[in-house]
Amino acid sequence: MKWIKKLFGRKEDSSEKTDIKEINFEDLPKWLDTRSQKISSRVEKDVSGLLREFEVSLSALNESNTKLAEARVEGDFDIRAVKRAKSNRENVTKQVTMLIDKIKVQENKDFRALESFYATATQNLDTCLENMNRSFRYTRVVFPEESKEVSESLASLGKVFNELREVILVNKKEMDAIEAVYSNINEVEEISASIAANELELESRNQKIQALKAETSDASQALEDFRKGTAWQNLQRLQAEITEAEEKLRKAETGLSSLILPLSGHLSRIKKLHESGRYTLKPEIKKQLDICLEDPTKVDSSFLPELQKIFEDNTLDMQTQKKEKALLQVKAAISGFLERKKEYLEALQEFGTKKAEIESSDTGKLTELEHREAELLSRISLLEEDAQDSKKKLVALREELEQRKEKLLASISLIGSDIKVNFGL
Repeated sequence: MKWIKKLFGRKEDSSEKTDIKEINFEDLPKWLDTRSQKISSRVEKDVSGLLREFEVSLSALNESNTKLAEARVEGDFDIRAVKRAKSNRENVTKQVTMLIDKIKVQENKDFRALESFYATATQNLDTCLENMNRSFRYTRVVFPEESKEVSESLASLGKVFNELREVILVNKKEMDAIEAVYSNINEVEEISASIAANELELESRNQKIQALKAETSDASQALEDFRKGTAWQNLQRLQAEITEAEEKLRKAETGLSSLILPLSGHLSRIKKLHESGRYTLKPEIKKQLDICLEDPTKVDSSFLPELQKIFEDNTLDMQTQKKEKALLQVKAAISGFLERKKEYLEALQEFGTKKAEIESSDTGKLTELEHREAELLSRISLLEEDAQDSKKKLVALREELEQRKEKLLASISLIGSDIKVNFGL
């Protein structure tokens, strides 16, 4: 059966040359349709006769297979050879019948349908030959004439397939190229549309950026005008005055606290003695002591004389040396407390007055203008980042478009090497 398979040897395919021609990109589909129709017409013409031959060969194969199935033994053969021939004949006729059932006459003469038919049919034929090859060696010994007819019918069928293969190979390269060009056209159009959309988007962003910059310029001018106005000058003056008042208050608070802070250790000792029950303080004195420890600026002037009495009290459990030191410190505090308290209260009042003035001034306008300018600058920054991303995307898309064009031209060169495409994109 090997000589049957030899009928399927490959041959070099041929290509069709075309004249030099320039084609606009938008006209490519029409040109490809014409080329495709031309190939289809040529293929239909070439395969019409082959399909008739195929039908005749298939009918002859069916007839010879029937003859083999019904053939009687003629001649003197060993009984075992006859049994082997008959049992193997069943496999041969079965395989041929299966082949006939699978490869019906092809009505659709479309190139791709014929290509698919050829691939499936030859695969079925190969399968049939492989499955019947060994059985056929035994069958043709006892049924030589009938076996020969089956072989010839298969060979005739193989010849038709070989000729069909030639038709397919002659046109396949160009048909594959045509389909590739169709695909390339779609890719080029899609990328071109994406580029156009991104260019519009970038233009829109740039217009928004320019509009926002103009708006920001107006906002900045309004802020500058406000800062040159009387309201801003007053605000600046008040801010300087409140800074001065705040510094004065800080110094007054430090001066007042410096009278009390040296006593903090002694005050903490008295508090512990009171809490442990070893010394008793009056409620109002205990309250003033706590205030003195927490915030010396809030202590009442009447507390210091009372504190002097406590240090002079012999029942206070404290070393004599420490008591004497504490008495000196509390007397010094008493002598300077009223003056420093007055300075502190005056500084506190002045700071409060300046604070109230600045809070009642027209700072809302300044805040509004500053917020507006900052908001516009932020929006511009975001849009500029988006625009930069759009530019990068456009660069990538244009690079991809050039690659797709090159791919399209490579596919077209397989159809005709002298064809030039005018993209105009």
